[in-house]
Amino acid sequence: MNSHKTWPDNWHSEFVHPDKQYKSTSLKVEKVLYSGESEFQKISVVMTSSYGRALLLDRVLVKTERDSWLYNEMMGFLPLGMINEPRDVLIIGGGDGGVAGEILKHPTIEKVVILERDQRVVDISMRYFEDSGVTIRDSRVEVVVGDPLLVTQRRKDKFDVVIVDMFADMRSPAHKVVAAELLHGLQYILKADGVICYQQPSPLVNDTALREQMRMFRRYYPSVGYAVNIAPTLPQGSVGYALMSPQEGVDFSVPKQGFGVEEARKLGLRCYNTEVHQGSFMCVPSIVRDMVSEGHPDTPSTEGAPPISGNKKHIYSVQSMFSRQQSAGDK
Repeated sequence: MNSHKTWPDNWHSEFVHPDKQYKSTSLKVEKVLYSGESEFQKISVVMTSSYGRALLLDRVLVKTERDSWLYNEMMGFLPLGMINEPRDVLIIGGGDGGVAGEILKHPTIEKVVILERDQRVVDISMRYFEDSGVTIRDSRVEVVVGDPLLVTQRRKDKFDVVIVDMFADMRSPAHKVVAAELLHGLQYILKADGVICYQQPSPLVNDTALREQMRMFRRYYPSVGYAVNIAPTLPQGSVGYALMSPQEGVDFSVPKQGFGVEEARKLGLRCYNTEVHQGSFMCVPSIVRDMVSEGHPDTPSTEGAPPISGNKKHIYSVQSMFSRQQSAGDK
């Protein structure tokens, strides 16, 4: 996870590595609009001089008015493009409504469920970001607050697309266990031809984390793909997307439902179209291709991952996902 620092002269900076502060992205802060804490994290909303309002969780930037659509649009439409007429989407995380807002632009979407652990993220986003309020009040959107591990195992409905809009720090044994349990649980709520999209670190900065996550993904799903895109306000300048399917032999670079440039514009899309979809997978640098292909298909199981018992009725405590992360960080 990126390290951060708030400078005395009102600059917010995030560093690529917490212990090696040699590269950062900085935004000039004009005014602090909100600052508070929930039971999970510190939440801040600031007005920046060039990127509009920005949402920070534990002082890590997660949303700006100017450029968050780049990430959100690709996070939503890369998996949507792999489904013929997708209708039901689950977003794990994404309480700011950013990814959901982009997904609602798809003409066949009927239901978007946002599964967010922190009610305050939803409330603050609706209060300070107009687009968040519009999205979350949409009749097609359902917001569920709770532990993803518990909620996903209790839901009986299945989804065309599941999006994991949250960061898993693969340097932490606790995070590895949580990510593995989540991937295992998603198998029961994903439709047979469904697709999962999982947020990924920048490949050239967090190469170890990328390798470990891709190995883990292949443990649970036979088809795994990796795409990249720019992300100006991230310290790395780029972001990755891992797509997974329970079906064999899926080529994620070939969308099943394409949108040409003009058609995408009519939907209100500013980045995604069929060509961008294909390029996001096909234009991955060779060194990154090597990283994401390591160990396939016989990579040993990720250290710390739980055994797959096949018992989907296993119940976790409501705070299981987050108490593990906190306890690991306290050591």
